[in-house]
Amino acid sequence: MSGLFRFISYILLLALGTLIPTAASYAHHSFAPYDIRKPIEIKGTADSFSYRNPHAKLMLTDEDGLSWDIEVPNRRWQRAGLEQDAIKEGDQLLVRIFPARNGSPSAAMSGFTKDGTYYSVTEEVRQKSGVEAAERIESGEAVEDVLKDYPEPE
Repeated sequence: MSGLFRFISYILLLALGTLIPTAASYAHHSFAPYDIRKPIEIKGTADSFSYRNPHAKLMLTDEDGLSWDIEVPNRRWQRAGLEQDAIKEGDQLLVRIFPARNGSPSAAMSGFTKDGTYYSVTEEVRQKSGVEAAERIESGEAVEDVLKDYPEPE
């Protein structure tokens, strides 16, 4: 019994050791700081837009004079088929965002309307938690089955 316990413990540690670095690297592009269930729309003027790694960044002043710091991972921007200069300083925009959970004027972009055309960037966010995976493994699910639900980030 002791040998079986050690073997299972070793497998769990190995699995968690694999998940933790993956979760940490994915967390950099995580939407966790944003409320992905409650997108909002804000109207405003683009103060600047920079396309740089790892996130394109839009600085926008809304109709109330509040400055917003809005980001979107470059891969999502590219998948949307947008050019790196799709937004220019002075553009009037209606931006759909996932606002920061802490109430600060920062957000992740869902999409934006410019000159009457809507551009979808990140309509749906589907992230799983490394903690959820660890709990499933600890409850007895096979590591291989759990990992199928957590593909490598794109």
